[in-house]
Amino acid sequence: MTENRFRDDQAKNMMIKADNLNCYEFFLKATEIYGDYDAYQHMDKRGKRSELIAEIEALAVYFKKELKLKRGDAYTIFTPTNVESIVAFYALNKIGVIVNFVHPLLPDEVLFETIKESGSKGIMVLGLIGLKQHNVEAVNKTGLPILLCRCSDYASPVKKAAAGLGEALLEKILKYRDATLYEDVIKKYMGRTVEGEKNNGDDIAVFLNGGGTTGKSKTIKLTSKAINENVHALGYIDHIIDPGEEGEIIILPFFHAFGLVVAMHMTMCNAARIIPMMQFDGKLVVKLYKKNRISGIVGIPAMFKKLYHTPGFDGPHLSNTRMMFAGGDDLSPAFLQEFNDMLEKNGTSARLRQGYGLTEVGSVCCANTNWTNKDNSIGLPLAGVRMQIWDDDHKEVPDGTVGEIVIAGPTIMEGYLTADGPKDAGLYYDEEGTPWVCSGDLGYRDEDGFFFFSGRKKRVIIISGYNVYPVDIENLMDTLSFIKESCAVRGISAEGKPIVKLFVSLKAKGDEEDYRRQITEACEKNLSKFSVPREIEFMDELPHTPLEKVDFMALEKIACKKN
Repeated sequence: MTENRFRDDQAKNMMIKADNLNCYEFFLKATEIYGDYDAYQHMDKRGKRSELIAEIEALAVYFKKELKLKRGDAYTIFTPTNVESIVAFYALNKIGVIVNFVHPLLPDEVLFETIKESGSKGIMVLGLIGLKQHNVEAVNKTGLPILLCRCSDYASPVKKAAAGLGEALLEKILKYRDATLYEDVIKKYMGRTVEGEKNNGDDIAVFLNGGGTTGKSKTIKLTSKAINENVHALGYIDHIIDPGEEGEIIILPFFHAFGLVVAMHMTMCNAARIIPMMQFDGKLVVKLYKKNRISGIVGIPAMFKKLYHTPGFDGPHLSNTRMMFAGGDDLSPAFLQEFNDMLEKNGTSARLRQGYGLTEVGSVCCANTNWTNKDNSIGLPLAGVRMQIWDDDHKEVPDGTVGEIVIAGPTIMEGYLTADGPKDAGLYYDEEGTPWVCSGDLGYRDEDGFFFFSGRKKRVIIISGYNVYPVDIENLMDTLSFIKESCAVRGISAEGKPIVKLFVSLKAKGDEEDYRRQITEACEKNLSKFSVPREIEFMDELPHTPLEKVDFMALEKIACKKN
Protein backbone atom coordinates (compact mmCIF):
# COMPACT_ATOMS: atom_id res chain seq x y z
CA MET A 1 0.00 0.00 0.00
CA THR A 2 1.33 3.42 -0.96
CA GLU A 3 0.22 6.72 0.57
CA ASN A 4 2.30 9.48 -0.95
CA ARG A 5 2.62 12.85 0.75
CA PHE A 6 4.08 15.89 -0.92
CA ARG A 7 6.40 17.81 1.38
CA ASP A 8 4.70 20.39 3.59
CA ASP A 9 6.85 23.20 2.27
CA GLN A 10 5.59 22.52 -1.25
CA ALA A 11 2.00 23.07 -0.12
CA LYS A 12 2.58 26.03 2.19
CA ASN A 13 0.93 28.62 -0.04
CA MET A 14 -2.53 27.20 0.60
CA MET A 15 -2.92 28.77 4.03
CA ILE A 16 -6.31 27.44 5.06
CA LYS A 17 -7.63 23.93 5.42
CA ALA A 18 -10.86 22.68 3.97
CA ASP A 19 -12.30 21.89 7.41
CA ASN A 20 -16.10 21.90 6.97
CA LEU A 21 -16.36 25.14 4.99
CA ASN A 22 -18.56 25.43 1.94
CA CYS A 23 -16.89 26.56 -1.29
CA TYR A 24 -17.91 30.21 -0.91
CA GLU A 25 -16.58 30.37 2.67
CA PHE A 26 -13.36 28.74 1.48
CA PHE A 27 -12.95 31.31 -1.31
CA LEU A 28 -13.53 34.22 1.10
CA LYS A 29 -11.02 32.92 3.65
CA ALA A 30 -8.42 31.99 1.05
CA THR A 31 -8.39 35.46 -0.51
CA GLU A 32 -9.11 37.89 2.33
CA ILE A 33 -5.40 38.54 2.94
CA TYR A 34 -4.76 39.75 -0.63
CA GLY A 35 -6.77 42.98 -0.55
CA ASP A 36 -9.05 44.24 -3.31
CA TYR A 37 -7.26 42.80 -6.35
CA ASP A 38 -8.62 42.29 -9.88
CA ALA A 39 -10.42 38.98 -9.46
CA TYR A 40 -11.88 38.47 -12.94
CA GLN A 41 -11.69 39.68 -16.51
CA HIS A 42 -14.12 39.54 -19.43
CA MET A 43 -12.08 40.29 -22.55
CA ASP A 44 -10.42 43.63 -21.66
CA LYS A 45 -12.72 44.60 -18.77
CA ARG A 46 -11.60 43.73 -15.24
CA GLY A 47 -13.57 43.45 -11.98
CA LYS A 48 -12.38 43.75 -8.39
CA ARG A 49 -12.77 41.10 -5.70
CA SER A 50 -15.13 43.43 -3.84
CA GLU A 51 -17.31 43.80 -6.96
CA LEU A 52 -17.42 40.05 -7.45
CA ILE A 53 -18.45 39.46 -3.83
CA ALA A 54 -21.15 42.14 -4.07
CA GLU A 55 -22.56 40.43 -7.19
CA ILE A 56 -22.48 37.03 -5.49
CA GLU A 57 -24.34 38.45 -2.51
CA ALA A 58 -26.92 40.17 -4.74
CA LEU A 59 -27.60 36.99 -6.70
CA ALA A 60 -27.90 34.99 -3.47
CA VAL A 61 -30.66 37.39 -2.36
CA TYR A 62 -32.53 36.76 -5.62
CA PHE A 63 -32.23 33.00 -5.32
CA LYS A 64 -33.42 32.96 -1.71
CA LYS A 65 -35.99 35.76 -1.67
CA GLU A 66 -37.56 35.54 -5.13
CA LEU A 67 -37.10 31.88 -6.07
CA LYS A 68 -37.48 30.70 -2.46
CA LEU A 69 -34.57 28.28 -2.84
CA LYS A 70 -33.43 26.57 0.34
CA ARG A 71 -30.70 24.24 1.56
CA GLY A 72 -30.73 20.95 -0.35
CA ASP A 73 -32.64 22.28 -3.38
CA ALA A 74 -31.06 22.02 -6.83
CA TYR A 75 -30.62 24.62 -9.56
CA THR A 76 -29.38 24.10 -13.15
CA ILE A 77 -26.65 26.20 -14.75
CA PHE A 78 -26.94 25.72 -18.52
CA THR A 79 -24.22 28.12 -19.67
CA PRO A 80 -20.71 27.98 -21.11
CA THR A 81 -17.65 29.14 -19.14
CA ASN A 82 -18.36 32.76 -18.15
CA VAL A 83 -18.24 35.16 -15.21
CA GLU A 84 -21.97 34.76 -14.56
CA SER A 85 -21.48 31.03 -13.91
CA ILE A 86 -18.82 31.80 -11.29
CA VAL A 87 -21.09 34.31 -9.54
CA ALA A 88 -24.06 31.93 -9.65
CA PHE A 89 -22.06 28.96 -8.35
CA TYR A 90 -20.84 30.83 -5.28
CA ALA A 91 -24.23 32.49 -4.68
CA LEU A 92 -26.04 29.15 -4.74
CA ASN A 93 -23.32 27.48 -2.68
CA LYS A 94 -23.62 30.20 -0.04
CA ILE A 95 -27.28 29.36 0.63
CA GLY A 96 -26.77 25.57 0.46
CA VAL A 97 -28.31 24.95 -2.98
CA ILE A 98 -26.89 22.15 -5.14
CA VAL A 99 -25.64 23.34 -8.53
CA ASN A 100 -26.53 21.06 -11.43
CA PHE A 101 -24.01 21.95 -14.14
CA VAL A 102 -25.17 20.95 -17.63
CA HIS A 103 -23.40 21.14 -20.99
CA PRO A 104 -25.14 24.02 -22.85
CA LEU A 105 -25.18 22.12 -26.17
CA LEU A 106 -26.75 18.90 -24.91
CA PRO A 107 -29.74 17.55 -26.86
CA ASP A 108 -33.12 18.64 -25.53
CA GLU A 109 -34.10 15.21 -24.24
CA VAL A 110 -30.90 14.99 -22.18
CA LEU A 111 -31.59 18.44 -20.70
CA PHE A 112 -35.08 17.32 -19.65
CA GLU A 113 -33.67 14.13 -18.18
CA THR A 114 -31.02 15.84 -16.04
CA ILE A 115 -33.45 18.48 -14.80
CA LYS A 116 -35.92 15.80 -13.77
CA GLU A 117 -33.20 13.66 -12.19
CA SER A 118 -31.74 16.57 -10.21
CA GLY A 119 -35.10 18.06 -9.20
CA SER A 120 -33.91 21.52 -10.29
CA LYS A 121 -36.09 24.48 -9.36
CA GLY A 122 -34.64 27.01 -11.78
CA ILE A 123 -32.30 27.37 -14.76
CA MET A 124 -29.70 29.92 -15.87
CA VAL A 125 -28.97 30.20 -19.59
CA LEU A 126 -26.95 32.36 -21.95
CA GLY A 127 -28.87 34.18 -24.66
CA LEU A 128 -26.49 33.00 -27.35
CA ILE A 129 -27.91 29.52 -26.95
CA GLY A 130 -30.96 31.03 -28.60
CA LEU A 131 -29.12 30.95 -31.90
CA LYS A 132 -30.43 27.38 -31.93
CA GLN A 133 -34.19 27.84 -31.71
CA HIS A 134 -34.84 24.33 -30.38
CA ASN A 135 -32.81 25.16 -27.26
CA VAL A 136 -35.03 28.15 -26.48
CA GLU A 137 -38.11 25.99 -26.88
CA ALA A 138 -36.54 23.32 -24.69
CA VAL A 139 -35.65 25.80 -21.94
CA ASN A 140 -39.19 27.20 -22.04
CA LYS A 141 -40.62 23.69 -21.96
CA THR A 142 -38.88 22.93 -18.65
CA GLY A 143 -41.37 25.26 -16.98
CA LEU A 144 -38.62 26.53 -14.66
CA PRO A 145 -37.90 30.16 -13.79
CA ILE A 146 -35.30 31.37 -16.31
CA LEU A 147 -32.36 33.60 -15.44
CA LEU A 148 -31.06 34.96 -18.73
CA CYS A 149 -27.41 36.03 -19.15
CA ARG A 150 -26.06 38.11 -22.00
CA CYS A 151 -22.57 38.22 -23.47
CA SER A 152 -22.67 41.95 -22.82
CA ASP A 153 -23.20 41.57 -19.05
CA TYR A 154 -19.51 42.14 -18.34
CA ALA A 155 -18.53 44.02 -21.49
CA SER A 156 -16.89 47.44 -21.43
CA PRO A 157 -19.40 50.37 -21.61
CA VAL A 158 -18.79 51.06 -25.31
CA LYS A 159 -19.16 47.42 -26.38
CA LYS A 160 -22.05 46.90 -23.98
CA ALA A 161 -24.22 49.59 -25.53
CA ALA A 162 -23.98 48.12 -29.02
CA ALA A 163 -24.13 44.45 -28.05
CA GLY A 164 -26.97 44.88 -25.56
CA LEU A 165 -29.37 46.25 -28.19
CA GLY A 166 -28.68 43.34 -30.52
CA GLU A 167 -29.13 40.78 -27.77
CA ALA A 168 -32.39 42.35 -26.63
CA LEU A 169 -33.72 42.16 -30.19
CA LEU A 170 -32.62 38.53 -30.47
CA GLU A 171 -34.38 37.65 -27.23
CA LYS A 172 -37.58 39.32 -28.46
CA ILE A 173 -37.48 37.28 -31.65
CA LEU A 174 -36.68 34.02 -29.90
CA LYS A 175 -39.26 34.57 -27.15
CA TYR A 176 -37.87 33.25 -23.90
CA ARG A 177 -40.79 32.67 -21.55
CA ASP A 178 -40.88 35.28 -18.74
CA ALA A 179 -37.13 35.33 -18.39
CA THR A 180 -35.46 37.49 -15.75
CA LEU A 181 -32.28 39.23 -16.89
CA TYR A 182 -29.17 38.49 -14.86
CA GLU A 183 -28.09 42.12 -15.17
CA ASP A 184 -31.43 43.36 -13.78
CA VAL A 185 -31.15 41.05 -10.77
CA ILE A 186 -27.65 42.30 -9.95
CA LYS A 187 -28.80 45.94 -10.18
CA LYS A 188 -31.91 45.31 -8.10
CA TYR A 189 -30.16 43.60 -5.19
CA MET A 190 -26.74 45.25 -5.31
CA GLY A 191 -25.66 46.20 -1.80
CA ARG A 192 -27.98 43.70 -0.14
CA THR A 193 -27.08 40.41 1.49
CA VAL A 194 -28.87 37.38 2.86
CA GLU A 195 -28.11 34.84 5.55
CA GLY A 196 -26.29 31.83 4.15
CA GLU A 197 -25.46 28.37 5.41
CA LYS A 198 -22.37 28.09 7.63
CA ASN A 199 -19.80 25.29 7.85
CA ASN A 200 -21.91 22.92 5.76
CA GLY A 201 -19.03 21.45 3.78
CA ASP A 202 -20.48 17.95 4.02
CA ASP A 203 -23.52 19.03 1.98
CA ILE A 204 -23.66 18.10 -1.71
CA ALA A 205 -22.39 21.15 -3.61
CA VAL A 206 -22.70 20.02 -7.22
CA PHE A 207 -24.13 17.43 -9.54
CA LEU A 208 -21.64 16.77 -12.34
CA ASN A 209 -21.90 14.62 -15.42
CA GLY A 210 -19.12 12.05 -15.70
CA GLY A 211 -18.57 12.47 -19.43
CA GLY A 212 -19.86 9.11 -20.62
CA THR A 213 -16.85 8.08 -22.72
CA THR A 214 -17.72 4.39 -22.37
CA GLY A 215 -21.49 4.47 -22.20
CA LYS A 216 -24.36 6.44 -20.65
CA SER A 217 -22.85 8.95 -18.27
CA LYS A 218 -23.72 9.07 -14.58
CA THR A 219 -24.47 12.07 -12.38
CA ILE A 220 -21.84 12.42 -9.66
CA LYS A 221 -22.39 14.01 -6.25
CA LEU A 222 -19.53 16.11 -4.87
CA THR A 223 -19.53 17.92 -1.54
CA SER A 224 -18.02 21.34 -0.87
CA LYS A 225 -15.51 19.64 1.41
CA ALA A 226 -14.35 17.26 -1.34
CA ILE A 227 -13.89 20.19 -3.75
CA ASN A 228 -12.03 22.27 -1.14
CA GLU A 229 -9.82 19.33 -0.14
CA ASN A 230 -8.78 18.97 -3.76
CA VAL A 231 -7.90 22.68 -4.02
CA HIS A 232 -6.03 22.52 -0.71
CA ALA A 233 -3.99 19.53 -1.91
CA LEU A 234 -3.22 21.26 -5.21
CA GLY A 235 -2.13 24.50 -3.55
CA TYR A 236 1.55 23.66 -3.95
CA ILE A 237 1.43 23.66 -7.78
CA ASP A 238 1.56 27.43 -8.18
CA HIS A 239 1.52 30.48 -5.95
CA ILE A 240 0.45 33.86 -7.31
CA ILE A 241 3.19 36.41 -6.69
CA ASP A 242 1.24 39.49 -7.80
CA PRO A 243 -2.51 39.06 -7.04
CA GLY A 244 -4.78 40.53 -9.68
CA GLU A 245 -1.97 41.28 -12.11
CA GLU A 246 -1.24 37.66 -12.94
CA GLY A 247 -4.01 36.04 -14.93
CA GLU A 248 -5.01 32.47 -15.65
CA ILE A 249 -6.97 31.61 -18.77
CA ILE A 250 -9.90 29.28 -18.10
CA ILE A 251 -10.66 27.20 -21.16
CA LEU A 252 -12.32 24.19 -19.55
CA PRO A 253 -16.09 24.10 -18.95
CA PHE A 254 -17.49 24.16 -15.42
CA PHE A 255 -19.72 21.14 -16.09
CA HIS A 256 -16.43 19.19 -16.07
CA ALA A 257 -14.78 18.60 -12.67
CA PHE A 258 -11.35 19.58 -14.00
CA GLY A 259 -12.80 22.90 -15.14
CA LEU A 260 -14.84 23.63 -12.00
CA VAL A 261 -12.41 22.49 -9.30
CA VAL A 262 -8.94 23.11 -10.76
CA ALA A 263 -9.41 25.75 -13.45
CA MET A 264 -12.02 27.85 -11.63
CA HIS A 265 -12.15 27.25 -7.85
CA MET A 266 -8.41 26.77 -7.38
CA THR A 267 -7.66 29.86 -9.47
CA MET A 268 -10.18 31.94 -7.55
CA CYS A 269 -8.82 30.78 -4.18
CA ASN A 270 -5.24 31.38 -5.30
CA ALA A 271 -5.93 35.10 -5.97
CA ALA A 272 -5.17 34.99 -9.67
CA ARG A 273 -7.20 37.08 -12.11
CA ILE A 274 -9.50 34.58 -13.78
CA ILE A 275 -10.06 35.00 -17.54
CA PRO A 276 -12.85 32.63 -18.64
CA MET A 277 -13.42 31.70 -22.30
CA MET A 278 -16.88 30.58 -23.41
CA GLN A 279 -15.39 28.33 -26.08
CA PHE A 280 -11.88 27.31 -27.02
CA ASP A 281 -10.28 29.60 -29.60
CA GLY A 282 -6.53 29.27 -30.16
CA LYS A 283 -6.23 32.72 -31.76
CA LEU A 284 -8.00 34.34 -28.80
CA VAL A 285 -5.69 32.54 -26.36
CA VAL A 286 -2.70 34.01 -28.22
CA LYS A 287 -4.27 37.47 -28.09
CA LEU A 288 -4.88 37.16 -24.34
CA TYR A 289 -1.32 35.95 -23.80
CA LYS A 290 0.11 38.96 -25.61
CA LYS A 291 -2.04 41.47 -23.70
CA ASN A 292 -1.82 39.95 -20.19
CA ARG A 293 0.63 38.39 -17.77
CA ILE A 294 -0.57 34.80 -17.96
CA SER A 295 0.88 32.75 -15.11
CA GLY A 296 -1.01 29.52 -15.69
CA ILE A 297 -3.30 27.56 -17.94
CA VAL A 298 -4.87 24.11 -17.59
CA GLY A 299 -6.59 22.06 -20.25
CA ILE A 300 -6.97 18.71 -21.91
CA PRO A 301 -4.32 17.36 -24.33
CA ALA A 302 -6.41 18.14 -27.43
CA MET A 303 -6.46 21.84 -26.49
CA PHE A 304 -2.70 22.00 -25.98
CA LYS A 305 -2.17 20.28 -29.33
CA LYS A 306 -4.32 22.91 -31.03
CA LEU A 307 -2.48 25.71 -29.22
CA TYR A 308 0.87 24.28 -30.27
CA HIS A 309 -0.15 24.57 -33.91
CA THR A 310 -1.81 28.00 -33.55
CA PRO A 311 0.29 30.72 -35.23
CA GLY A 312 1.73 33.14 -32.68
CA PHE A 313 1.41 30.91 -29.62
CA ASP A 314 5.11 30.10 -29.74
CA GLY A 315 6.66 33.37 -28.54
CA PRO A 316 8.30 35.36 -25.71
CA HIS A 317 4.93 36.05 -24.07
CA LEU A 318 5.10 32.48 -22.72
CA SER A 319 7.94 33.52 -20.37
CA ASN A 320 5.44 34.75 -17.73
CA THR A 321 3.86 31.30 -17.38
CA ARG A 322 4.90 29.12 -14.44
CA MET A 323 2.26 26.39 -14.59
CA MET A 324 0.79 24.38 -17.46
CA PHE A 325 -1.20 21.34 -16.56
CA ALA A 326 -2.92 18.74 -18.78
CA GLY A 327 -5.48 16.18 -17.67
CA GLY A 328 -8.68 14.50 -18.78
CA ASP A 329 -6.97 12.32 -21.39
CA ASP A 330 -3.62 10.74 -22.18
CA LEU A 331 -0.71 12.87 -23.43
CA SER A 332 1.86 11.18 -25.66
CA PRO A 333 5.56 11.43 -24.67
CA ALA A 334 6.50 12.60 -28.17
CA PHE A 335 4.14 15.58 -28.12
CA LEU A 336 5.04 16.40 -24.53
CA GLN A 337 8.71 16.66 -25.50
CA GLU A 338 7.94 18.90 -28.49
CA PHE A 339 5.75 21.20 -26.42
CA ASN A 340 8.22 21.49 -23.55
CA ASP A 341 11.08 22.19 -25.96
CA MET A 342 9.04 25.15 -27.18
CA LEU A 343 8.49 26.38 -23.61
CA GLU A 344 12.19 26.08 -22.78
CA LYS A 345 13.11 27.99 -25.93
CA ASN A 346 10.93 30.89 -24.74
CA GLY A 347 12.62 31.13 -21.36
CA THR A 348 9.81 30.03 -19.08
CA SER A 349 10.26 27.82 -16.03
CA ALA A 350 6.94 26.15 -16.82
CA ARG A 351 6.67 22.74 -18.39
CA LEU A 352 3.50 21.08 -19.55
CA ARG A 353 2.89 18.49 -16.83
CA GLN A 354 0.52 15.56 -16.95
CA GLY A 355 -1.80 14.46 -14.19
CA TYR A 356 -4.70 12.13 -13.73
CA GLY A 357 -8.13 12.36 -12.21
CA LEU A 358 -11.83 11.65 -12.45
CA THR A 359 -15.01 13.52 -11.66
CA GLU A 360 -15.65 10.75 -9.12
CA VAL A 361 -12.54 11.77 -7.15
CA GLY A 362 -13.21 15.50 -7.23
CA SER A 363 -10.94 16.07 -10.23
CA VAL A 364 -7.15 15.62 -9.95
CA CYS A 365 -5.81 12.88 -7.69
CA CYS A 366 -2.32 12.37 -9.12
CA ALA A 367 0.12 14.78 -10.77
CA ASN A 368 3.59 15.57 -11.99
CA THR A 369 5.08 18.92 -11.01
CA ASN A 370 8.12 20.95 -12.10
CA TRP A 371 10.09 19.51 -9.19
CA THR A 372 8.62 16.02 -8.80
CA ASN A 373 8.07 14.21 -12.09
CA LYS A 374 8.95 11.17 -14.12
CA ASP A 375 8.82 10.78 -17.89
CA ASN A 376 5.68 9.10 -19.28
CA SER A 377 4.05 8.88 -15.83
CA ILE A 378 0.89 10.54 -14.51
CA GLY A 379 2.81 11.46 -11.36
CA LEU A 380 2.43 10.90 -7.64
CA PRO A 381 -0.82 10.92 -5.61
CA LEU A 382 -1.76 14.23 -4.01
CA ALA A 383 -1.41 14.71 -0.26
CA GLY A 384 -4.15 12.76 1.53
CA VAL A 385 -5.02 10.67 -1.52
CA ARG A 386 -4.51 6.89 -1.59
CA MET A 387 -4.01 5.18 -4.94
CA GLN A 388 -3.54 1.49 -5.57
CA ILE A 389 -3.61 -0.99 -8.46
CA TRP A 390 -6.10 -3.84 -8.06
CA ASP A 391 -6.90 -7.07 -9.87
CA ASP A 392 -10.44 -8.17 -10.70
CA ASP A 393 -10.85 -9.56 -7.16
CA HIS A 394 -10.16 -6.14 -5.58
CA LYS A 395 -6.74 -7.23 -4.38
CA GLU A 396 -3.63 -5.06 -4.67
CA VAL A 397 -1.11 -6.27 -7.25
CA PRO A 398 2.72 -6.00 -7.09
CA ASP A 399 4.50 -2.92 -8.44
CA GLY A 400 4.97 -3.07 -12.19
CA THR A 401 1.83 -5.16 -12.72
CA VAL A 402 -1.00 -3.68 -14.80
CA GLY A 403 -4.37 -3.56 -13.08
CA GLU A 404 -7.23 -1.17 -12.33
CA ILE A 405 -6.43 2.22 -10.80
CA VAL A 406 -8.42 2.77 -7.58
CA ILE A 407 -8.59 5.87 -5.39
CA ALA A 408 -9.60 6.69 -1.80
CA GLY A 409 -9.38 9.86 0.27
CA PRO A 410 -11.22 13.04 1.28
CA THR A 411 -11.81 14.28 -2.30
CA ILE A 412 -13.90 11.37 -3.59
CA MET A 413 -17.59 11.60 -4.45
CA GLU A 414 -20.52 10.78 -2.20
CA GLY A 415 -21.76 8.43 -4.90
CA TYR A 416 -23.87 8.53 -8.05
CA LEU A 417 -27.25 10.22 -8.09
CA THR A 418 -29.87 7.47 -8.28
CA ALA A 419 -33.63 7.42 -7.95
CA ASP A 420 -33.95 4.29 -5.83
CA GLY A 421 -30.39 3.05 -5.32
CA PRO A 422 -28.13 3.56 -2.29
CA LYS A 423 -26.79 7.06 -1.56
CA ASP A 424 -23.23 5.79 -1.99
CA ALA A 425 -23.82 4.02 -5.31
CA GLY A 426 -20.59 3.57 -7.25
CA LEU A 427 -18.28 3.21 -4.25
CA TYR A 428 -16.54 -0.02 -3.21
CA TYR A 429 -15.90 -0.58 0.51
CA ASP A 430 -12.90 -2.66 1.55
CA GLU A 431 -12.71 -4.90 4.61
CA GLU A 432 -11.81 -1.92 6.80
CA GLY A 433 -14.85 0.03 5.60
CA THR A 434 -12.85 2.47 3.48
CA PRO A 435 -14.71 3.69 0.36
CA TRP A 436 -12.82 3.42 -2.94
CA VAL A 437 -13.54 4.67 -6.45
CA CYS A 438 -12.77 2.01 -9.06
CA SER A 439 -11.72 4.11 -12.04
CA GLY A 440 -12.22 1.72 -14.93
CA ASP A 441 -8.72 2.74 -16.04
CA LEU A 442 -5.71 0.48 -16.27
CA GLY A 443 -2.24 1.36 -15.07
CA TYR A 444 0.65 0.35 -12.87
CA ARG A 445 2.84 1.75 -10.12
CA ASP A 446 6.63 1.64 -10.22
CA GLU A 447 9.06 1.09 -7.35
CA ASP A 448 9.30 4.86 -6.72
CA GLY A 449 5.54 5.24 -6.26
CA PHE A 450 4.89 6.91 -9.63
CA PHE A 451 1.76 5.82 -11.47
CA PHE A 452 1.49 5.09 -15.20
CA PHE A 453 -1.67 5.08 -17.32
CA SER A 454 -2.22 2.12 -19.65
CA GLY A 455 -5.68 2.90 -21.03
CA ARG A 456 -9.37 2.43 -20.41
CA LYS A 457 -10.32 -1.00 -19.10
CA LYS A 458 -13.11 -1.19 -21.68
CA ARG A 459 -10.73 -0.16 -24.46
CA VAL A 460 -8.43 -3.14 -24.08
CA ILE A 461 -8.43 -5.18 -27.30
CA ILE A 462 -7.94 -8.90 -26.63
CA ILE A 463 -6.37 -10.78 -29.54
CA SER A 464 -5.47 -14.47 -29.13
CA GLY A 465 -5.56 -13.96 -25.36
CA TYR A 466 -3.10 -11.04 -25.53
CA ASN A 467 -4.02 -7.59 -24.17
CA VAL A 468 -3.48 -4.79 -26.68
CA TYR A 469 -3.53 -1.26 -25.24
CA PRO A 470 -4.63 1.32 -27.85
CA VAL A 471 -2.78 4.11 -26.03
CA ASP A 472 0.56 2.42 -26.86
CA ILE A 473 -0.28 2.51 -30.56
CA GLU A 474 -1.57 6.10 -30.44
CA ASN A 475 1.51 7.33 -28.58
CA LEU A 476 3.71 5.74 -31.22
CA MET A 477 1.71 7.49 -33.95
CA ASP A 478 2.58 10.85 -32.37
CA THR A 479 6.22 10.21 -33.32
CA LEU A 480 5.31 10.17 -37.04
CA SER A 481 5.50 13.71 -38.41
CA PHE A 482 2.67 13.37 -40.94
CA ILE A 483 -0.01 12.28 -38.43
CA LYS A 484 -2.36 14.84 -36.89
CA GLU A 485 -4.48 12.49 -34.76
CA SER A 486 -4.94 8.75 -34.41
CA CYS A 487 -7.24 6.32 -32.65
CA ALA A 488 -6.86 2.54 -32.40
CA VAL A 489 -10.04 0.51 -31.86
CA ARG A 490 -11.27 -3.04 -31.94
CA GLY A 491 -12.34 -4.12 -35.40
CA ILE A 492 -13.56 -7.41 -36.86
CA SER A 493 -11.80 -9.23 -39.70
CA ALA A 494 -13.59 -10.83 -42.64
CA GLU A 495 -13.22 -14.13 -40.77
CA GLY A 496 -15.01 -12.64 -37.74
CA LYS A 497 -11.93 -12.40 -35.52
CA PRO A 498 -10.91 -9.32 -33.48
CA ILE A 499 -8.24 -7.10 -35.02
CA VAL A 500 -6.71 -3.68 -34.39
CA LYS A 501 -8.07 -1.01 -36.70
CA LEU A 502 -6.35 2.36 -36.77
CA PHE A 503 -8.07 5.60 -37.77
CA VAL A 504 -5.77 8.46 -38.76
CA SER A 505 -6.10 12.12 -39.75
CA LEU A 506 -3.20 13.76 -41.57
CA LYS A 507 -1.55 17.16 -41.17
CA ALA A 508 -1.53 17.51 -44.97
CA LYS A 509 -2.55 15.48 -48.02
CA GLY A 510 -0.01 12.93 -49.18
CA ASP A 511 0.62 9.41 -50.47
CA GLU A 512 -1.64 7.29 -48.26
CA GLU A 513 -0.08 4.02 -49.37
CA ASP A 514 3.35 5.27 -48.33
CA TYR A 515 1.90 6.46 -45.01
CA ARG A 516 0.35 3.01 -44.44
CA ARG A 517 3.72 1.43 -45.04
CA GLN A 518 5.46 3.79 -42.56
CA ILE A 519 2.77 3.21 -39.92
CA THR A 520 2.99 -0.57 -40.27
CA GLU A 521 6.79 -0.56 -40.16
CA ALA A 522 6.83 1.64 -37.03
CA CYS A 523 4.37 -0.70 -35.27
CA GLU A 524 6.24 -3.85 -36.29
CA LYS A 525 9.49 -2.36 -35.03
CA ASN A 526 8.23 -1.02 -31.68
CA LEU A 527 5.18 -3.08 -30.66
CA SER A 528 4.12 -6.68 -30.31
CA LYS A 529 2.75 -8.41 -33.39
CA PHE A 530 -0.77 -8.35 -31.88
CA SER A 531 -0.63 -4.53 -31.70
CA VAL A 532 0.13 -4.03 -35.40
CA PRO A 533 -3.03 -2.61 -37.08
CA ARG A 534 -4.54 -4.96 -39.64
CA GLU A 535 -6.56 -2.10 -41.12
CA ILE A 536 -5.69 1.61 -41.44
CA GLU A 537 -8.32 4.15 -42.48
CA PHE A 538 -7.62 7.82 -43.20
CA MET A 539 -10.19 10.48 -42.30
CA ASP A 540 -10.22 14.24 -42.83
CA GLU A 541 -11.00 14.72 -39.13
CA LEU A 542 -11.58 12.21 -36.33
CA PRO A 543 -14.87 12.60 -34.41
CA HIS A 544 -14.67 14.24 -30.99
CA THR A 545 -16.81 14.23 -27.85
CA PRO A 546 -18.17 17.52 -26.44
CA LEU A 547 -15.06 17.62 -24.23
CA GLU A 548 -12.77 17.52 -27.28
CA LYS A 549 -11.59 13.95 -26.71
CA VAL A 550 -11.38 11.64 -29.72
CA ASP A 551 -14.65 9.69 -29.75
CA PHE A 552 -13.31 6.13 -29.84
CA MET A 553 -16.78 4.66 -29.32
CA ALA A 554 -18.03 6.25 -32.55
CA LEU A 555 -14.96 4.94 -34.39
CA GLU A 556 -15.39 1.46 -32.94
CA LYS A 557 -18.96 1.40 -34.26
CA ILE A 558 -17.63 2.36 -37.70
CA ALA A 559 -14.96 -0.34 -37.50
CA CYS A 560 -17.44 -3.06 -36.61
CA LYS A 561 -20.15 -1.87 -39.00
CA LYS A 562 -17.95 -2.11 -42.08
CA ASN A 563 -17.16 -5.80 -41.57
